[in-house]
Amino acid sequence: MVLVAAGPFLFGGKKEQAQLPAFYIDRTEVTNDAYSRFSSATHRQLPRGFPGDKPGYPVVNVTIEDAKAFAAWAGKRVPKALEWEKAARGSNGRLYPWGDAADKTRANVGTGELRPADEFVGGAGPSGALQMIGNVWEFVDETVTPSDNALAYFQDRLKPAPTAAETWYQIRGEAFNSDKLEEGAVWDSGAVPARWHEANLGFRCVRDVK
Repeated sequence: MVLVAAGPFLFGGKKEQAQLPAFYIDRTEVTNDAYSRFSSATHRQLPRGFPGDKPGYPVVNVTIEDAKAFAAWAGKRVPKALEWEKAARGSNGRLYPWGDAADKTRANVGTGELRPADEFVGGAGPSGALQMIGNVWEFVDETVTPSDNALAYFQDRLKPAPTAAETWYQIRGEAFNSDKLEEGAVWDSGAVPARWHEANLGFRCVRDVK
């Protein structure tokens, strides 16, 4: 894990100020190797299509409840939205983890191919966390009201079709199959039903500084 220092930071598209205590965040997305050890220890079923030959790749096809269960087992938790964002962009409101200049070589976005969790070191955030943008979307522990577009998107992708009355969570950071590197990727978010899992969606964990 890497340390995100306490103090103020600028969040969102309008760069408003917020204050957070110090916390640790995983340097990489949770890997297949780590999740496999968790699954063995807790007898929790492995995700659909789990690849036994890619231990260093991010675990995908997990739900938010899977992520929370792993985090609890590891003595950690799933990050809140502001924690995730501060780890991704630092304190001064930069547009990307590496700075303000768009550079598609620093993030696994638009490649159509999942990569190991410890790659793209040139795109590290100020705290040293890797691939906060790209590779896989990441869950944050933040419920959200879905937009009409989100409801329409999942209408034919989940059975039964989700409604606004069920629980939805934020996801952050784009993925390998996103169309392009978005300027607002460090602060913008998507919304998925709590029961959703997909091959481009994973997570990382945080831990409080004691």
